[in-house]
Amino acid sequence: MLYASDLISQYLPWYYITAQYLKNFQLPHWVSFAQDGVYPLLAEGETGVLSPINSLILYLFPFSVSVNLLYLIYFALAILGMYLFLRVNQLSKLSSIFGALVFALSGYMISRYFQPSIIFTAALVPLGFAFIQKSQTVNNKVPFLLAPLIYLQITAGHLQIALISIAGYLTFFLLLTFLNKKPLVPSLVKILVIVGLGICLSAPQLLPSFKLFALSERSHWDPMIRFAYSLPPSHLITYIRPYAFGISTPGDDLGFTQIGGGFWELNLTIWTLPFFLSLIPLFIIAKNRRQSKVDKTIISLYIIWLFFLLLSFGGYFKLYRVIAHINYFPFRAPSRFLLISTFAASTLAAFGFEIITKRLKKSVRVAAFFIILISILLQQKLLLTKYIITKPSSQVVANVRQSSKYQLTTPLKLDSEKIDNLEEPPKVFVKEFQIGLLFSLIGILLLYFWYRKSRKHP
Repeated sequence: MLYASDLISQYLPWYYITAQYLKNFQLPHWVSFAQDGVYPLLAEGETGVLSPINSLILYLFPFSVSVNLLYLIYFALAILGMYLFLRVNQLSKLSSIFGALVFALSGYMISRYFQPSIIFTAALVPLGFAFIQKSQTVNNKVPFLLAPLIYLQITAGHLQIALISIAGYLTFFLLLTFLNKKPLVPSLVKILVIVGLGICLSAPQLLPSFKLFALSERSHWDPMIRFAYSLPPSHLITYIRPYAFGISTPGDDLGFTQIGGGFWELNLTIWTLPFFLSLIPLFIIAKNRRQSKVDKTIISLYIIWLFFLLLSFGGYFKLYRVIAHINYFPFRAPSRFLLISTFAASTLAAFGFEIITKRLKKSVRVAAFFIILISILLQQKLLLTKYIITKPSSQVVANVRQSSKYQLTTPLKLDSEKIDNLEEPPKVFVKEFQIGLLFSLIGILLLYFWYRKSRKHP
């Protein structure tokens, strides 16, 4: 089992409590916290209790197995999603596997291992892009599967990552629609409705979470927190030299010399050789006067890479400073927008690999595949040897000297004054959940009837 920082003090306790409730056929609306009395754990959202993937695994398997299994399942979904996306774009099986591994082994995914809700939600991003791509090539059908995918992303645990993913899907959809010269307005309306239905399906999680945010101490934090963990432009050098600014221990900034945040939040690397491969399609497209559908996809991916990279600059980027000053803007860590840039860069690396190897013998292509994969693993070993902690749980517990350092915590601590003003606090989040169920049922019915209608009238 992997142990570090938030994984010890938040996620593992949350998952353990959630598993106990599920095994008793209950939802953890309110649970006992040793230091804070009771707490609305379901409203926290990062437990994944309403995710069919998380809840099924936590219910069926012993706890010592279930969390490890969740990591494996979500990384398998990340690889599968990337593979499907690249195959839709006519890449060979070997190139598709290559791109899938580059994404799954990227700095964004690996260095956040102690924040499972982030990587579980992020792992589903390639599937969303695959659905968008497929909708452009198969009878121009609206990607109905995008709605339940958004539900899976939100309930996997991290709302901010889910919203960043949605922004990526919409951007990609608009770019492909524009470049393929298709009617923009009707297509945009349809995709926005699909996204809206996905959010509607997620209402049982969203409404309690919104209520928790409103009743938490975070709701009146200093607005400048919105710019915490902005990506400094100087950090772009780590595309080539991942070790340029050192490394910190999980959840700690010590040892990391880049100004602006922790190593895990600013880790944009897809490793050196894949990065150079990701630039190759750019030169090929520059030579082509007539653009194919694949070329238009590549152009879209470069635009997405650049756009979300600029958003990840946060306080260093004027447009983001304007957006972040909107009232009730709830998010911090703009560097998390790197998720979409990482996806785009990993995909382009696969295109680059395909371009330089397509005329080589199969044995040479396979050899090149393993050489680059080994280079990634070697760079990971150099960078992450002391970063990823793999001690058995018994050793971790035995070596704990300051138990207060590992007490159960939550990023959304309740504001006691606001809670005291409520007439019946325990019923608040249950009521929000019940209203959310109603919205979810409406969303399911609308999605079903719309899908049936689209099949009868393509």
